[in-house]
Amino acid sequence: MRILIFSFFIFALTAVSFSIPSFAGQETNFVITVKARDAKFIGTAAGGAQIVIRNRLTGDILATGITYGETGDTALIMGEDRARDTVLATKSSAKWSFSLEFWEPTPVTITATAPLGQAQSMVTVSEDMILIPGKDYTSGNGIMLEVPGFSVDVISPTPNHKFKHDPNVPITVEANVMKLCGCLIEEGSPWAPERYEVEAHVYLDGRYITSINIPYANEPGMYGTNLKLPLPGSYRIHVTAFDPITKEAGMDTTTVILEGQKE
Repeated sequence: MRILIFSFFIFALTAVSFSIPSFAGQETNFVITVKARDAKFIGTAAGGAQIVIRNRLTGDILATGITYGETGDTALIMGEDRARDTVLATKSSAKWSFSLEFWEPTPVTITATAPLGQAQSMVTVSEDMILIPGKDYTSGNGIMLEVPGFSVDVISPTPNHKFKHDPNVPITVEANVMKLCGCLIEEGSPWAPERYEVEAHVYLDGRYITSINIPYANEPGMYGTNLKLPLPGSYRIHVTAFDPITKEAGMDTTTVILEGQKE
């Protein structure tokens, strides 16, 4: 009897094994959006955001692409009375749309690097998720990542610029400051100039010298000041922008060489 039961069990297992179909991947559609913190979507105007989706178990890259499109509806995104689960993305908002074929729930890391159009200000963020075949990843805001920071671009002085040193003659420090979506800081916008702290941090031959405030220059995105440097030498100047509320910051750097007077 035991032999008969065992034989039947083996036969049943064999029958079941032949009845299992081969699993093909299920094609699933995705939309990924990348939003600047306290600002709008990062798209074509800012160079887009580079997206990489990596299998967290194997390290394999499953998909990669760039967001394209517009920054979105300012009133909708920056509205003070925004409710939970509000859909911020509109049809024209920047996004990356793609499809991925996979057949089992997969742990992934999604990484966004932006803005590609401002290399000195690029920031990378990542989010771990479980992707499930056949689920809806396209409605609403899609999968939305948020990137903190500012695009800071020092306009003057240009790097490695040489001047004759005169302690009574200042050099002009000018910078353009934007949110990472390319949104300008200006009066009458959601990004009022008085909210942000823009400063120059000065180093002489690698030693910290001073930090000074750079005031708004009454032109969208522009900040400027005159800086007197008491000694000749090689100066490094970090220009930073800081939001004391969201705690995000951005930076660009320039260098100046002040040549001493020949005796």
